[in-house]
Amino acid sequence: MQLRSYRPSDLDAMVALDDLCFEEAFRFSRAEMRRYAEAKRARVVVAESGAMLAGFCILQVERAAGGPVAYVVTLDVRPELRRQGLASRLMLAAAEQVRRDGCRWMVLHVYTGNAAAIGFYERLGFEVVGTVKGFYGPGRDALAMRAALPLCGDPPPVLGL
Repeated sequence: MQLRSYRPSDLDAMVALDDLCFEEAFRFSRAEMRRYAEAKRARVVVAESGAMLAGFCILQVERAAGGPVAYVVTLDVRPELRRQGLASRLMLAAAEQVRRDGCRWMVLHVYTGNAAAIGFYERLGFEVVGTVKGFYGPGRDALAMRAALPLCGDPPPVLGL
């Protein structure tokens, strides 16, 4: 499994994987995926196995009062490759990128009904900081979660397993 940066030629495979990973209400359109992956402040890590796109993680570096913060837009892993450490590798690689941007925090939203994802993020060191009613549409609430990252050059992050 090889981790690398995003290339525009990855877009169709990323959209197809997102369709495979999520129910319709949680999927990104091709235009949305492109906008997130190719934004100036995007940090994208892609996992490939041979010619197959195995997973990817998109973060956006956002300005905040206390300094830049990394927002996890999405984390997608092929269903048959889950529970093998790939999602953790993607998140750790993405965390390393955003630490270089000066980020001290990663934040995200996760559907309250996705217990597996919530548990995964908690194991990485994320904590719940609130609930956002209707974040994914009527009746689809999200937990807001965050994890602290050390400054560049510090020991391994809170995310390290």
